[in-house]
Amino acid sequence: MASLKLFLLLIVSYSLETNGAHNILFPIGGLFNSKTLPNSEIAFENIVNMGTTKVYHGRAIHSQVVDSYSTALEMCPLTSDNKGFVALVDARPTNGICDITCLICNRLNISHLILGWEPPATLEQDIFTFSYHPPPELISKAYATLIKKLQWDKFTILYEDDGSFIRLQEVINSWPYNQDQILFRKLDPLGDNRETFKYIFKVVHMSYHVLDCDVKNIHKYMEEIVKVENSTQYQSFILTALDAYTVDLKAIPELMANVSTMHLTKLNDEGWKDLDMNVEDNSVRLETALAVDALYHLERAIRSLGIDTIDDSRRSQLVIDDPPSMCFRDSKMDYEAMAWPLGTKLRDALIMTSSAGFTGNISFDKYGKRKDFVLYYSKLSTDSRFNYVGYWDSRTDMLVAQNDVTERSSARSAKSVIRIVSRNERPYFEMDETNSTATPRGYVVELMKKIFEHIQTKSKNREEFLYEFYRVKGDSYGNPIAGTRKWDGVIGELLEHNAELAICDLTITSERNAVVEFSTPFMSLGISLLTKEPEPIATNMFSFIKPLSLDVWLYLATTYIIVSFVLLICARMSQEDWVNPHPCNQNPENLQNIWSLYNCMWLTMGSIMTQGCDILPRAAGSRWVAGMWWFFALIVTASYTANMSTFLSANRRSNEITDINDLTGKNSISYGTLYNGSTYKFFETSNDTLYKKLWSVMKSTKPTVFTRSNDEGRDRVQRSKSKYAFFMESTSIEYYMQKYCDLKMIGKLDSKDYGIAMPKNSPYKSLIDSAILALQESGELSELKKKWWEQEVNSKNCKTTENEKDDDSLQMKNTSGIFLVLGMGGIIGFFVAIIDFLLHAKKICVKEKVTFKEALASEWRASLNPRALHKPAAPPRSAAPSTATPSPQRERSQSRAVSVLRAASSFINFDEIY
Repeated sequence: MASLKLFLLLIVSYSLETNGAHNILFPIGGLFNSKTLPNSEIAFENIVNMGTTKVYHGRAIHSQVVDSYSTALEMCPLTSDNKGFVALVDARPTNGICDITCLICNRLNISHLILGWEPPATLEQDIFTFSYHPPPELISKAYATLIKKLQWDKFTILYEDDGSFIRLQEVINSWPYNQDQILFRKLDPLGDNRETFKYIFKVVHMSYHVLDCDVKNIHKYMEEIVKVENSTQYQSFILTALDAYTVDLKAIPELMANVSTMHLTKLNDEGWKDLDMNVEDNSVRLETALAVDALYHLERAIRSLGIDTIDDSRRSQLVIDDPPSMCFRDSKMDYEAMAWPLGTKLRDALIMTSSAGFTGNISFDKYGKRKDFVLYYSKLSTDSRFNYVGYWDSRTDMLVAQNDVTERSSARSAKSVIRIVSRNERPYFEMDETNSTATPRGYVVELMKKIFEHIQTKSKNREEFLYEFYRVKGDSYGNPIAGTRKWDGVIGELLEHNAELAICDLTITSERNAVVEFSTPFMSLGISLLTKEPEPIATNMFSFIKPLSLDVWLYLATTYIIVSFVLLICARMSQEDWVNPHPCNQNPENLQNIWSLYNCMWLTMGSIMTQGCDILPRAAGSRWVAGMWWFFALIVTASYTANMSTFLSANRRSNEITDINDLTGKNSISYGTLYNGSTYKFFETSNDTLYKKLWSVMKSTKPTVFTRSNDEGRDRVQRSKSKYAFFMESTSIEYYMQKYCDLKMIGKLDSKDYGIAMPKNSPYKSLIDSAILALQESGELSELKKKWWEQEVNSKNCKTTENEKDDDSLQMKNTSGIFLVLGMGGIIGFFVAIIDFLLHAKKICVKEKVTFKEALASEWRASLNPRALHKPAAPPRSAAPSTATPSPQRERSQSRAVSVLRAASSFINFDEIY
């Protein structure tokens, strides 16, 4: 109906050819005051005064008052007498409310185009109000995405007024509750803020900051910052003002901080020259760009009504209803009666129309809020100018990087020297003071040399880095100082910006990472236990006797003798053991019994030695005795074999710690670690049951088991005679093991890494990270560790000892007694054989009536001839036997002796060998 009404109105107007025609049909106005920018009013007037091709005409109103009521009173006479507006571009700050002028426009169907950053809270009800500034919730969403992109772990919000909490609402609401809370500090644009900055930089050591302030105050705050903080290269700022990129910071060369910002417009856009605006000396602010974009968008919306399709001759004579004056009415009905008829049509056209301007795409949702826009992302470069990096799209909430900009913090002078702090701990770092000057040496010194060489090789201009090492006072890693927010040690040196880098055996922990940054780890390790090799056990050549106690050996020997005699008696009494010596003779005159004491003892000996014997008992009684002895021998032999293995193994390991769990069962061994080190913190904060128990013991032990250095712990382990163990990093233990052969490492509790520490937001982090990864891939890190862990110390002896230590086989020193027994037994057997040989020769001598020498020689030749398998029963006689008749006394004596020998022989039977 509105389109039809407009069309009929145009036809009627054309047919009447009225004399009250206007050259440009739609009157619009611009409202400015002392709080708006002069350039905004100039740009408005330039556009409305350019040519006659536009579909509107307009005029700017500069209000002499600021308050809402006075402004509304002032607008009444200025819009009366057919001087009203169909649309009003309002550049004044809205302060979040729809003031009287705004309300009058909405009552009279006049499109109210506001440029302020804070839309009215009633924007959804004020349907004729359009906010050309992007909504603050979307702007703050962009900055929240930027903070995530920059990986800030904690930051400060520096603000001037409470409006910051509206502009940054998404930043505040989206911050995770489990991370460090945001620090808020209010700045005074007219006062001195150096104490505030001193607290932020020096006390709480914050490095990331969101600065939400008016553009004109940014320069002032930055000057105060450089007066407080000399090392601003470790600070990062996000400027939330969308005009911040226009600020010239070249006048503050001391400012080396990383500065980021977002903006809707482009610096020195060429389009401004077409509007007769000088942008070379003074950059155009956002308010001015929004005013221009509002006019362009309004023109495009009016054209969408179809007026521009009418030819010029007809359009010059078109007449529309004059818009009402913006004055107070008595009632709501009066406002409705005076409302501009085409206001709703123009409002719908503004919503449906999209255009492109200095602030990008301009389109609105149904509530008159800006949507589908893009924010440009820029960083302060090394030449103190903001350079374009990428953009943020409100439709996707994605921050897209397109250019790589070298940030301001990377700017270095040719003479700047990088200070590197470390602590004395071999093989990582030490000061060589053999000469008159102290020269740093160690693993980390060569590592930093290789890192900077790699960075120099990869840099475009082959920039050479100058650096110097120094040793921290007290050789401390760094711990929080009680009652303050400061740290001591190498971490404290970084926080106070006395050093740019810190490298040593510094473990990456969450507590340290909260205050400083760490590079990619250059070494991985774990917590292990340093102990002393057990003292060598005294050699016992008769250790094979140990499996059985002395009383068992005595009982065994006694039992052996008793059983031999019992077997002898049983065998002599049993008739089955008396056998025919000549099986061919069926009626022997004599029976033979082979069981002499000699043979009985040989049978029992062979049984207990599990070797058996070639003679066995025949009678039931003797066999039962032999069977019980065999059962006894089986048990004794099996027990001895099992106890022998167990005893030798336990003897070697009885005093050794093989696992961390062994500590809980050994009260005789104390253990500790480096005081306030990363291992100390690991046990202190661990929730593991075993580690909590170990920590409780360490903490309660008196005197203290904690040391001030790793060297002190190592020395205590060596002096303790295996009564003290020391928890420390495995890499340090490996070094000590190469240097001191009496040390060893046990277990690994966790996994941790060593990294290069640096202040937050350090410009060297990305360079060092890429260098470490390159050195790791090329194998140079492994070679460097091998050099300082093995080649720099003489480890040959330790390696030999280590090989022997890992050999669990039975050593010669434990079995030499067995060889000694074998040797002694062989020697005794040899002497017994000699005595037997001499006795046999003596017997031959008597029996054959030859000399002892002849009998000995004859037996010697016959017995030791390897080619002779037989020998004569008696040696050849050298003289005829005597024929003299022996005396009767001698014959009786001989007969008596023979009978005694025969009687003994019949019982013991020494002459029979089977």
